[in-house]
Amino acid sequence: MRLAYSFEADEIDAVKRIVEDKLASGRRFVQYRFQHNVEGTAPQNDDEALWTAHMMCLLTTQQRSGPDSAINVFLERDPFPLSLEACRNYASLQDSALHILTEAQGIRRTNKIAKAVYRNWAMLEQGEWRNLHEWRDILMAQRAELPNPTHRSAEESAADYMNRFLEFGPKQSRNFWQSLGLTRYTFVLDSRILRWLRKHLRIEVGLLTVQGLGDSDYYRFISDILLDLCNQADVLPCMLDAAVFDSFDEDAEWTADVIW
Repeated sequence: MRLAYSFEADEIDAVKRIVEDKLASGRRFVQYRFQHNVEGTAPQNDDEALWTAHMMCLLTTQQRSGPDSAINVFLERDPFPLSLEACRNYASLQDSALHILTEAQGIRRTNKIAKAVYRNWAMLEQGEWRNLHEWRDILMAQRAELPNPTHRSAEESAADYMNRFLEFGPKQSRNFWQSLGLTRYTFVLDSRILRWLRKHLRIEVGLLTVQGLGDSDYYRFISDILLDLCNQADVLPCMLDAAVFDSFDEDAEWTADVIW
């Protein structure tokens, strides 16, 4: 079976317009994404930065993570109680993580997150840092170049690698690398993106489902369609999802130096 689809001019224009309007309005999240992932110097991500991005992914799964969210307040704590250095010093990392997360206000899924913090940290400390560094360096080399659609293959492979970590899945495996400023052609898809697409695209009922996003094949299928749409609109995928995410946070503005 072959699935045929085409985009109308107004659908393509909706993608182009939301990105152009957000950039022109000076919204900090979209400006940050443009500099962090597209135009600026490729970010230098050490192990602490990699671990903090990992923590962000665990914390933002199935939880609101806008500029005024409890998750962002927790991630901005200084010193961060679940930094890599701190985690290496806890006698029982899982117990300590559970205690810290439980005491923090507004964080859900604390048992699952604490378990994942320990399991993923143990994987890295037992030798997985080397593989993580290899993927980081591949993406950094691409990020130092002008955007090129051929970069998507390595970006997707790097996401597949991250999917081996506990509690990641297709979305957070891509969110990890995108938040570090190292990807441009993968999509971070969630209910907000699907809601925007349903509103602005004449798309078959039932094709876009939040439940489906947990399946890697379905996630890639929807991403392929959206990539075609972005290509026709001359918009990078990382800029489309930034603009859409920001449209759901228009009553607040990011103030932190690092934006998730």
